[in-house]
Amino acid sequence: MTLQRRELGLFIAVVLLWGVNWPLMKMALAELDFWVFRSYCVIAGLCWFVGYCVSRGVSLKLPREYWLRMGFCALCNVAAWNILSAAALRALPSGRAGVLAYTMPLWVVLLSRFFLGEALTATRVAALSIGMGGIGLLLIDEMNALRGAPVAALMMVASGLLWAVGIVLFKGFPKSLPTATLMVWSLVLGGWPLLAGLAMFGHGPWLPSGAAAWTGLLFNVTVVFGFCWFAWNELVRALPAQITGISSLAVPIVGFASGMLLLGERPRPFDYLALVAIVAAVALVLKPQKSPLA
Repeated sequence: MTLQRRELGLFIAVVLLWGVNWPLMKMALAELDFWVFRSYCVIAGLCWFVGYCVSRGVSLKLPREYWLRMGFCALCNVAAWNILSAAALRALPSGRAGVLAYTMPLWVVLLSRFFLGEALTATRVAALSIGMGGIGLLLIDEMNALRGAPVAALMMVASGLLWAVGIVLFKGFPKSLPTATLMVWSLVLGGWPLLAGLAMFGHGPWLPSGAAAWTGLLFNVTVVFGFCWFAWNELVRALPAQITGISSLAVPIVGFASGMLLLGERPRPFDYLALVAIVAAVALVLKPQKSPLA
C-alpha cells in the first residue's frame, strides 16, 4: 500500500492542522464553556458542508438503507468525540492528557480486524506497538495528574474508543456517496446532542474576550470543521482503517511542538524518545504491507 499524491497531501495537512489545534483548543476552552465551543464548531461545519454541496450541485440524498449506520456513526464521530474530548481536555490539568485520545489506533486495529477483515500484518503490529509505546512515554510524567482526575482521563480514552468505532462504521458507506454528503448528515445526526447539551447545561460567556481564545475558536470553526474533518474522512474512505488509525499517531507530536511555541511548554527527555518512536511507527505503516499473521 502506497499513498497517492492527493492522499499524502491530505495526510500531511491533517497531521499539521490537527496537531496545532490541540493548544489552540486549550486557548478557546480557557474562556468558553465546552458546550458553547463545540456547538459553534458543529453549526459552522454544517454550514460549510451544506454550502459546498449546494454550490457544487452535490446531492444531499442519503439512501434509506444507510440511515441506521449513519445514525450510529454520527453519534460516535461527532457527538461522543466532541463532547467527551472537549470536556476531558478542560477538566484535566495538563494538555498532554489529550494524547489519551490517541489510544484510538489500538481500537481501530482490533475492530477493523474483526469487522472489516483487514489483514493484521507483522509490520502493522510492530508499528502499533512502537507508536503506542511512544504515546506511553509522552504520558509518563503526567501520571500523577491523570490519577488526580480519573473520570476525565477515562472520558478521553472513551472518546478515542468511540472515535475508532465511528471510523469502522464510516468505512461501510459506498464510494458512490460523496464525502461531503456524509459529512452533512454526520453533523445533523450527531450535532443535536451538542445543541441539546448547550440548551440544558451551557453557560456564558457566549463569545471570547481575549485574542488567544478568539484565535482558537476561529481556527476550529473554519480550518478544523471546514477542512480537517472532510480531509480526514476522505483518508478513512481511501485507505485501510488500520493505516489511517496508526498514521494519526503523528498528530500529538505536532501538538507538543506547537504547544511549546504557543503555550510555552518545555520538552522533556521522554518527549524526544516518543518523537522517534512515533515517527518510526508512521514510517513503518505507510510502507507496503506483507505477511499477514496467522
